[in-house]
Amino acid sequence: MMSLQNELIERYVEQFPDSGIGNCIKIIERAAKLKTNLLIYGETGTGKTTLINFVSKKIFPCKPIVTVSCFNLSGELFQSVLCGHVKGAFTGAVETTEGKAQAANNSTLFFDDVDTLTIDNQSKLLYFLDYRMCEKVGSTIPEILNLWTVFSTNSNIKEKIKTGLMREDFYYRISTIKVNIQPLRERPAFIKYFIENYLERLKISYCKKFVEECLCYSWPGNIREMSSALDRIQILNPDEYKKVQSLKECGIEINKKTKDIEILQKIPENYQSNFTRTGEAAENIFDITSEKNRIIYALKKAKYKRKTACKILDISYSTLWRKLKRYNIYEELR
Repeated sequence: MMSLQNELIERYVEQFPDSGIGNCIKIIERAAKLKTNLLIYGETGTGKTTLINFVSKKIFPCKPIVTVSCFNLSGELFQSVLCGHVKGAFTGAVETTEGKAQAANNSTLFFDDVDTLTIDNQSKLLYFLDYRMCEKVGSTIPEILNLWTVFSTNSNIKEKIKTGLMREDFYYRISTIKVNIQPLRERPAFIKYFIENYLERLKISYCKKFVEECLCYSWPGNIREMSSALDRIQILNPDEYKKVQSLKECGIEINKKTKDIEILQKIPENYQSNFTRTGEAAENIFDITSEKNRIIYALKKAKYKRKTACKILDISYSTLWRKLKRYNIYEELR
């Protein structure tokens, strides 16, 4: 359920703008507005592509992002993919085509796995980045483009420079701005948020032990692995009313070397601060298992006075109103 995974990442960014990932988005947005070359890096499965898509849709709403998969592109194939070719330029070129660079004009051109480009293609791309100018294969007429270029990698690029697999000047050109996306194991607040909301969409309930085990597990495959694990519950537990008790039910064995409490104590930094205030009004609100239920709880606690509910949830009035409409809460309370 890739669309749900992406939706939850985007909602988390909107809901927690001051979290680590929220601050990364602010930098990415500024780079997009100025069309500054940006390198986004981090382990595989951390949501790099989702974040770039999210920002591109926001800054360039009229045109979709265009992605170049750099793996296995070589020789004239790279030039043709990037800039297109004219009819008759090579065997099989039966018509003139545009490249991905032209398709991304006035939008975003995203080079995925940029570290896999050959040295020769790095030189070609370096020229394009310097002048934002490309020529179709078989043509001598340059085209000047206005676009934002973004690059992603999950490799240690500096190590590739040392071994001669990447040009140093190319690295400096693509990394005017660098954004590091932390692995999932360093984002416990996001883990808890993602589990709650993902399972709510799947109509699967869970116990406290399951969440604690998820927080203890290192998730080497990051968000991609966690989404697959949660989806697996539906297959391995065919009951109509599912309740997951342990990560074993997702096919994952956990080695609890880290005490639960040490991990759980990290959560309030980003997650709890957006929902909880000190005092009686906030009693147990962090333990309620979904955003929708937290809002209903706060409304009942505030005797349906929205401004008081905002104080309990520590959100603005406009944010509360937007969430009431999103979840159709008033319809359910009638």
